Amino acid sequence: MKREELFREIGSIDDHLIEAAGNYEKAKGKRGISKKWMTALVACLVLYSSTSTVLLATEYYKHQSKELYIRYLTAEDMKLEPAEEYDAEKFLRALKSDNDEHVYIATNRLVECFNDPKLRIKALNELKPFVANDNQKIADAAAFAVDVLSKSYQSPYIYKLSDGSMIFTLFNHYSDYGSQNVLWRIKDNVLKVYLSFSEPSMYIKELIPSPDRKLVAVVTCSNKSEFIEIINVEKGRVSPELVESARVKFGAQNRLDTWIRSDHENYSFANNIEWKDNDTLEFEGSLAYQDTEMIKNVTVAYEFSKKDLKVTELNQAKNP
Repeated sequence: MKREELFREIGSIDDHLIEAAGNYEKAKGKRGISKKWMTALVACLVLYSSTSTVLLATEYYKHQSKELYIRYLTAEDMKLEPAEEYDAEKFLRALKSDNDEHVYIATNRLVECFNDPKLRIKALNELKPFVANDNQKIADAAAFAVDVLSKSYQSPYIYKLSDGSMIFTLFNHYSDYGSQNVLWRIKDNVLKVYLSFSEPSMYIKELIPSPDRKLVAVVTCSNKSEFIEIINVEKGRVSPELVESARVKFGAQNRLDTWIRSDHENYSFANNIEWKDNDTLEFEGSLAYQDTEMIKNVTVAYEFSKKDLKVTELNQAKNP
């Protein structure tokens, strides 16, 4: 290998320097340049090359670090504002309002003081008089809030599970359709939001624990449709939504035209929801097809552990 090629193999050495080294080599015979001088020259060239490479690499990585990298933006990020923090004092002040709706909202929201010992006691003392309020909706909300904040946990709206945790909703039955579409959980004496539902599941209509309290059927609804999901709260596992799943499966079995709407409304309903055992939920469904022109009444059974969904037309199911 020629020296010029060797220099290039060692590093990115400037061609002018390589040429200069060659000239020195040619001049060696005339001036008698020693091998030591030649070795020193090569070492200088390599050092120069290494230094240049490091500087170039440093500049490259500086440039790379300036490039914008975004993996995911939350809704709060896009607002360019910090997320709104929970303000207990705002809700405590609202208890003195002449507006019953404001008082009702504040009564429910003060349950969120649970994790702060001082605020919890303060909210508890402020809420106790509202248990006897003339407005029944406010009185019921206050009774529930007091039950949670006092850690009595005697309310029928609190569901105790097999893992020792408890789940519940706030704004219980505030609407004719149901409660707030947020599922709360107390585990190890800490209150957290466990699961929030989005439209069209605008209300939580009912919570139905399995007999062994390991699973919970959550019935949600809008003013047009109903939905059911089964949750293993401890393991964080959720079934498919069962009403729409049954509608699609029954439609495919019977060659019915089954459109899925962009708003995810199904115009279908569930009745007589019950656990057949610790793993199987059964209900009667009224499933809508052809924009509600056709209604099919069915029985639906879902085995959670096997992810097995069975849909049978109701008349057939009742025949021996």
